[in-house]
Amino acid sequence: MKKTCYSILIVIGIILLCSSCSGKYPEGGWQLVRSESVENGKTTVNYPGKMVGSEFKIWSDRHFMFVGRWKQDSTVTDNYGYGSYTLDGTAYEETVLYHFMQSYQGKKIKMTLELKGDTMIQVYHPLDIEGGETSNVSSVEKYVRLK
Repeated sequence: MKKTCYSILIVIGIILLCSSCSGKYPEGGWQLVRSESVENGKTTVNYPGKMVGSEFKIWSDRHFMFVGRWKQDSTVTDNYGYGSYTLDGTAYEETVLYHFMQSYQGKKIKMTLELKGDTMIQVYHPLDIEGGETSNVSSVEKYVRLK
């Protein structure tokens, strides 16, 4: 329990420090405010809705990290990941070093990032995972910049 509390405090500190970064997109701290999946044209809102919790994502000039905790029904999941990224316009690619799902470690994941004021939309298409399609489910995550 102490480790969890200390980890959360460290993450909050990093978020506060990073949210005062230069403002260079996407650098800084961001909070997830909506998560949805799209499968065969049908959209399902996961958060807020099916899941309770929170998640934060932080970018430096070359690296990203995210951490969160989610509860769905009686299942609690700690969600985390870290790696490097490239961004060319809206074309975004993550190289995953650490991930709570080991199958993502070492993978390159292509997405799009779109900035609208202090809101960022991250769209993930599994067709773009290195090594081929994993499913026909896409996800859309909406973040707001931490101030």
